[in-house]
Formats: sequence, structure tokens, C-alpha cells
Amino acid sequence: MEFVSKEYIQEVMARTNADEKYLELAKEENASYTFILQAEPGKGVEKDIVFGYNAEKGVMTDVWLGEKKTELVISGKYAVWVNILIGKTGATKAFLTRKLKVRGNLMKILRLANATERWLEILRMIPTEFHGEYARYNIKG
Repeated sequence: MEFVSKEYIQEVMARTNADEKYLELAKEENASYTFILQAEPGKGVEKDIVFGYNAEKGVMTDVWLGEKKTELVISGKYAVWVNILIGKTGATKAFLTRKLKVRGNLMKILRLANATERWLEILRMIPTEFHGEYARYNIKG
């Protein structure tokens, strides 16, 4: 599946909501998120990719492509997102080293570190086709 396509984010929601371990870890999560994957034209990622989701008690209740007003906005270069997904960089480290920037309450995100790590495990099980030069890191699922 193409990374951050409509099909991809629907699959993310389905797998996330079906994972009992994640739901237990994220049961305190009540927030809305926008993720901005910043373009890297020299590497084949021509424009920013934006998507988001809403969570209530850890359950994703809505996912979308494009921008909406949300409680938290997380942005970083496309490469940072790929490195997190393939396990080269930890999400918490990316926040603390400011490779991922947050508008909103960073502490709220950091409190959910264990849930985030489980979520990344779920995402790594989804067959994923990255854009441009990053296609060499595609996830077979």
C-alpha cells in the first residue's frame, strides 16, 4: 500500500483498533492529531503529505487526509518518518532531538511512549510502499 494513501490510513485504523495490547496501553489517549511529512523534492517526495486521526480512549474514531484543526500537530521531514517506521530512529528520541516538532502538549505525547512503540509495531506489519528514494525501505508486512 502506498504510504499515507487513503487505503493505508484506513488499514492503520482497522489494525490499531483490533490490537488489544495497543488499546490497553492507549486507554488514556483522548486527542486529535495532524501529521505533516515534509517534502524532500531532491529525493522524490515532491510535496508535503498531511493526514490525521482522532482517538477516544485509545480507539481511532476517524482518520483523514489533509489538514484539520487538531489538538496536536507533529511535523518532520519525510526521511524522519521513514526512519521511525523502519526502526532506525525511536519516536521518543525524534521528539527529544527535535527531528519531529510538536505544536501542542509534548508531555501528553511522551506519556504515551509505550503505546506509541506498540503502534509502530502494528504499522511495521502493514505492507508499505514509500515514495521516491525511500522505496528501498518498503515494508513487506
